[in-house]
Amino acid sequence: MKRFIYSIISLFYRPFFKQMKGQIRRPSELRGAKYISVGKGTVIWPGVILTAWDRYGDSSFTPAIEIGENSNIGEHSQITSCNCIKIGNNVLTGRYVFISDNSHGDTSGLELDKAPLERHLCSKGPVTIGDNVWIGERACILSGVTIGDGAIIGAGAVVTKDVPPYCVAAGVPAAVVKRMK
Repeated sequence: MKRFIYSIISLFYRPFFKQMKGQIRRPSELRGAKYISVGKGTVIWPGVILTAWDRYGDSSFTPAIEIGENSNIGEHSQITSCNCIKIGNNVLTGRYVFISDNSHGDTSGLELDKAPLERHLCSKGPVTIGDNVWIGERACILSGVTIGDGAIIGAGAVVTKDVPPYCVAAGVPAAVVKRMK
């Protein structure tokens, strides 16, 4: 019965998405759904916030959030894009994971006297997460990062640099602690 109810809820969301073949469990929050694709068999768990910023302040963007097939985005996670975030197939995230390709302002000093909400959104580049990746609870994946296939990101890690395929990365900032292949 629960599965049926979740299917009905997902049908409600479908018209708003670029592509929607998975399930979104309520309550979840969506902004810019027309820039978001969710693959077949993917489950977005309750409390997740997906935000694709096409406008912020006086700036315009062409964002994309693409989540592959059979992935699970854990409860209360947040994914925010003004550039591009691609999440592969069979990706599992823990709860409270944060994935972002942007930040409020840069460190050049030009906007440091402004409140963070008044600063322009800046992106160091897209975020790409390969297939079969496991991201632990409360991990943060930041702008310009690529995580290779089969990688594991430890709980609470802050990923600021690329993680090669089949590696375990942990810590703040995250560093490779083991190569599995």
